[in-house]
Amino acid sequence: MSKELLLLWLVTELWCLYLTPAASEDTVTGFLGQSVTLPCQHSSWSRNRNSMCWGKGACPNSKCNQELLHTDGTKVVSRKSFKYTLQGRIWRGNVSLTISNTNHGDSGVYCCHIKVPGWFNDVKKTVRLELRRAS
Repeated sequence: MSKELLLLWLVTELWCLYLTPAASEDTVTGFLGQSVTLPCQHSSWSRNRNSMCWGKGACPNSKCNQELLHTDGTKVVSRKSFKYTLQGRIWRGNVSLTISNTNHGDSGVYCCHIKVPGWFNDVKKTVRLELRRAS
């Protein structure tokens, strides 16, 4: 392989890594029938520049699949049900989702998608919820 071809391949691979958004995943365990909170925070939250959504399923490139809740940066502007709330201080970047009265259908993967201005800056966090019977 020539040096030029090797260099081109290396630059291409590094560029692809640079453009791939970072996503993190946590697992939260809760009990059926109780409330559970799925963590999501953004340390440099700005009321005027950030908005976010929570969705059920893996994080897509933009927005949220099966959107459960959406904020405009200061308050919740839409929600699928009153079962889903944000009890933290949104304006401080605490957008952790609380799900009340959980049932089997609530188990699974959730996505916290925080919009950050600029290309490829969005924060995407995947949280897996596992629910068990209370003993």
